[in-house]
Amino acid sequence: MRTFDLGETFQLIIMPGHSFQFMLTPEDQLACLANLKRHLASDGTLVIHLDHLSIDWLGDLLTGQGGVFEAGSEHTHPMTGRRYRPTRAWTFAPSTQTATVTTIWEELDGIGTVINRWERLPVPLHCVFHFEMEHLLARAGFEIESVYGDFYCHELTDQSSDMIWVARPASE
Repeated sequence: MRTFDLGETFQLIIMPGHSFQFMLTPEDQLACLANLKRHLASDGTLVIHLDHLSIDWLGDLLTGQGGVFEAGSEHTHPMTGRRYRPTRAWTFAPSTQTATVTTIWEELDGIGTVINRWERLPVPLHCVFHFEMEHLLARAGFEIESVYGDFYCHELTDQSSDMIWVARPASE
C-alpha cells in the first residue's frame, strides 16, 4: 500500500474494509496516502473507509474486556452450506492507538458441534480518529470533500460506526 506502482492514474480510488488501519505509524500512513495520490488523476476522487471507534469501547478493552473472547454471529458458506462461528478477543495499546484482534473460527456440524477450529494470528489495527485523519489527508496534499458516518452518506455523529472520507488532490 505504501510502494506499489501500477504505472497509471485513476479517476476513483476506493480503500474499503478498514484497510488503511493496517498502516500503524504516521510514516506508513503518509507513504500510503502519497502513493494513492500518485495513482489518482488530478481531478480524481479518493474514498477511504475507516472504523469510527467508540472511546468507551476502547476504554473497556483496558479495564476487563481486553483479551476476552466473545462469540460473533454464525455464518453459512453460500457454496458449501457449512456453518462457521467467529470468536474474537481485542486488546488496545493507547500509546500507539493500536487495537489488536485475535480471531478463532469454528466450523459447526448440523447440530452445532464444533468439528474444526483454527486461530488467526493477532492482527494489529491503528485506531484512526477524526482529526488525525483530517490532518493526515491535509499533510498528504488532499482536500476533504466530505466525511460520512455510513455508506448512505449520513452525517458523521458520535454514534456512527464508520467514517467514509471523500477527498481530492489539493489545488496547487
